[in-house]
Amino acid sequence: MANEKHGNKAVDISTLIEHRVATKVKYLQELNQAVEAHHDREIYRLLDNRRYAKEIEHREQQPNDEGVMSLVDDLADQLSNYLSVNLIKYLGHAYPFFYYEEYQTGHYRIYFGNWWDRRQFGELDVLNVRFSFGRDEYEKLAKSFELGRKNKRYNSDRIEKISNQNDHLQSLIDHQAAREQKRQQVESQLEEVNSRSSIFESSKNKETRQELVDQLQKLEDEEQEARTANKTIRENDQVVLALSKENTILSYEQKSIIDTFGSFEDFELANRNLYADYLASLTDGQQDGKQVSADEQ
Repeated sequence: MANEKHGNKAVDISTLIEHRVATKVKYLQELNQAVEAHHDREIYRLLDNRRYAKEIEHREQQPNDEGVMSLVDDLADQLSNYLSVNLIKYLGHAYPFFYYEEYQTGHYRIYFGNWWDRRQFGELDVLNVRFSFGRDEYEKLAKSFELGRKNKRYNSDRIEKISNQNDHLQSLIDHQAAREQKRQQVESQLEEVNSRSSIFESSKNKETRQELVDQLQKLEDEEQEARTANKTIRENDQVVLALSKENTILSYEQKSIIDTFGSFEDFELANRNLYADYLASLTDGQQDGKQVSADEQ
């Protein structure tokens, strides 16, 4: 009886193994056929069946079989490189201001614009059809749109603050002679007050002396600041130049988005819908052995 139970269990396990192997083989065959046929949409379905069912077929689906899909984990970079051809071609029309650099197989940096000092804006995730924007770069862009509604630019407040500081420093330089004259006058007044002091000095005399001492300290502080004013002004000018350049770059980026999408909100909406919009654009048509999008037919 024990041997019979053991035999039945072995048969059950054998059947399970056969079923799992057949499932894996079927998956790999389907993926290989899709690659050979340049059927990108089918490749995306096989890579994430649950997402495909939800966003393309608009239906709920059982969870992905990770045990099967993990079979191609070591091919992620190669699949990304393969799928990037049609995707980047599509993005060239949908996002004409983005440019891409493959810095290693299947990995792509995003650059915003083709102008000087353009920014690296993140990376393109080909397998998931999404942008992985750099947080700092994206927050700057979002903030610049927000400030634009108030007729302000991203670095306007900082530039104004630095410019006011430069005006103050220049004033210290310009009034050096007047400051020296004032210092001599205060020192003379202090000498006179000190000459009137005694053991029974009045509170008014003490207050006057302290006021004069405070004035001298303020003049000395201004003089000390004036000694390095020219150097600070030059450094501030360089900072303002860099901030102004950044304002200009951000204005180019804003204009590019508005020209293409109409608003930053529509740009964000397009980003959220990129997977569905791109896969919906793909067809089963062939051109020179490669799949083409509906827009190109």
